[in-house]
Amino acid sequence: MNKTAARAFASVSILGLLTAVVATVIGHIGLGPGYDPLKLTISDYALSNRGVTIEIAMVALALGAPALLAGLRAVGVAIRGLPAVLLSIWSVGLLVAAIIPTDPPEVTTMSTAALVHRYTSVAAFVALPIAAAVIASRFPGMGRRMVSAVRRLCVGCALGVAVLWYVAFPGGRVMMGLVERSLVSVEIAILMVLSFGILRAARAARAAQPATREPITPMPETATATAGRTAATTTTVIAGRAATTTTTSTAMRSGTTTSGDRGRTAARTTTAAGRTGATSTTAASSGRTGATDWATADRAGAAADGQRRSDRDLVGAVSGAAQRGSRDA
Repeated sequence: MNKTAARAFASVSILGLLTAVVATVIGHIGLGPGYDPLKLTISDYALSNRGVTIEIAMVALALGAPALLAGLRAVGVAIRGLPAVLLSIWSVGLLVAAIIPTDPPEVTTMSTAALVHRYTSVAAFVALPIAAAVIASRFPGMGRRMVSAVRRLCVGCALGVAVLWYVAFPGGRVMMGLVERSLVSVEIAILMVLSFGILRAARAARAAQPATREPITPMPETATATAGRTAATTTTVIAGRAATTTTTSTAMRSGTTTSGDRGRTAARTTTAAGRTGATSTTAASSGRTGATDWATADRAGAAADGQRRSDRDLVGAVSGAAQRGSRDA
């Protein structure tokens, strides 16, 4: 499906339809009391001093049909066969009617040109609703509502053609202008719905197409990225050193605390053993020294033991000397 071409051709078709409507309205303005749109046909208005606008409207409708066919082909609708043939009849019939005018309303006997104009116009009016009905059956992409709308408009066209034939022949052209304009309006509506159906199908196809992602190109390494990694590495190293220092300090504090506890225990032992002033001073000093280092505390404990033995020996010697002095006395 060529979505871009479909949208372009559908836009051309819509532009042609709008041009035809505007030109036809302009061709009906300011023509005087002798022109009655309820009685006179559009072809009769083409004979007025503003008839060029009616001819422009016919050409615009005729050129919009090929654009519509191209848009239908772009969205994948099978237009070969009956749709292409019937839309070609519509387009050629309008071009012929624009080139070959009809006779004035007061002429009672129709000329050859007027007959060609009449029957090419009738062929165009008949061909379009048949082509639209076939296209609607082959074009589900425009949605159920649009398909249903086209079919209903085709039924309205069929009724309009029957009423137009009646008023043109047995009816004595009563309200023929109103019937013809109603029929043309319905057929323009059919072309408009088909054109918007092409736009809808192209938009739906675009929405259903998966989005393509562009490959991500790795960015070259910059000085900023290198500096960032260097800073991160430095921060990690510093944090590791800080953690190591903290762990070591904690361990040292734990060891110091343990040594201090042991030293204080030794100091209490020493204090209890040596109650004399000198012994207490030496033991206390040994205990405080042991609070700093485990080995020093052990040596202080050993010195305290030796001091106690010396004290016991001294006390024993003094006691023995005292006893001997007592006996001698």
